Amino acid sequence: MNDKIKMGVVGLRFGDAVISGQIIQGIGHPYVQLCGVTDLNAAVARSRSERYNVPHFATYDDMLADKSIEAVGIFTPPAGRADMVRRAILARKHVMTTKPFELDAGAALSVLNEARNIKRVVHMNSPSPLLPPDWQQVETWRRRYKLGRPIAANFSTWASYREEADGSWMDDPKRCPAAPIFRIGIYSVNDMVRLMGPAASVQVTTSRLFTGRPTPDNAQLTLRFKNGAIGGIFASFCINDGNFYADAVIVNFENGTIYINAQPPVGPSDHIQLHLVMADGKAAHTMDRVTIPLAQRAGTYQWDNFYHALREGTSQDTLTPLQVAEGIAIVEAMYRAEASGMAETVADPEQLAMASAVA
Repeated sequence: MNDKIKMGVVGLRFGDAVISGQIIQGIGHPYVQLCGVTDLNAAVARSRSERYNVPHFATYDDMLADKSIEAVGIFTPPAGRADMVRRAILARKHVMTTKPFELDAGAALSVLNEARNIKRVVHMNSPSPLLPPDWQQVETWRRRYKLGRPIAANFSTWASYREEADGSWMDDPKRCPAAPIFRIGIYSVNDMVRLMGPAASVQVTTSRLFTGRPTPDNAQLTLRFKNGAIGGIFASFCINDGNFYADAVIVNFENGTIYINAQPPVGPSDHIQLHLVMADGKAAHTMDRVTIPLAQRAGTYQWDNFYHALREGTSQDTLTPLQVAEGIAIVEAMYRAEASGMAETVADPEQLAMASAVA
């Protein structure tokens, strides 16, 4: 492919892994060409510039001023990212970024609406612009088998970290609320919004078991949605069972239950299993099952869709700016709930955006 998207990357603490694993080689390589890097740490930026044989920009604004760069990959910490996206789209750049998108739901909604109005593409890995294959399958079963409304969903994800404080945003409860949820459970927050709709309130329980950081390493988030459904998200950095980044989901509908990776692993696998269980008389019966490649699971970067959106001038996105902002509104309420120890109401992002515009 000789018309790859010419991209500059800002934020190399995490962006370096995206460059090496997805742009230089990997799923983004057929679609994106790295054309420059920048970071607040000038020494790191110079080092990566030499490693990848691309220009090093002294500042983000210098990168945005380069007319040869079509898009920027923004892999900085989430606080204030809406402003970085706005600067990019006003410089006529498209944007690929990462989860969590922002900490301010109103700011997120405002900039994403602005990007759509001026026909700039802004994609992220979670929530992804197109519904990923695992959730497409859930929606297919939901229609085909008339499963009815969602009643409850329980998501679990875990890993084994033994971290020390390093002064980063991950040490700050305000910038990293209910840390395991915010860092690895955020995919589940975004998936729940697409499945259940907007949330009404949240509660949080956290603990610190092994971490040297001042933020927790063990957390449970409970959500009540406006449609009456209930959700639970467990995320932990405390569990070493050899199943690194385990990710199990159980979704209960009126007329059936869907299990996603919700069984003990039998060894390393590059696929995930989805099972649909329904009533057969008085007994439970596995009605359908599907296997999906792990690489296509929710949370991956959809570089191919990004490419087609830029080159063809049309976007296939099924995700709306409001759905992105509704996930962030949950995070804002989660921060308040962690601090108060009580249930907290989830704000309406559209009202937040209007209040911000008036201010």
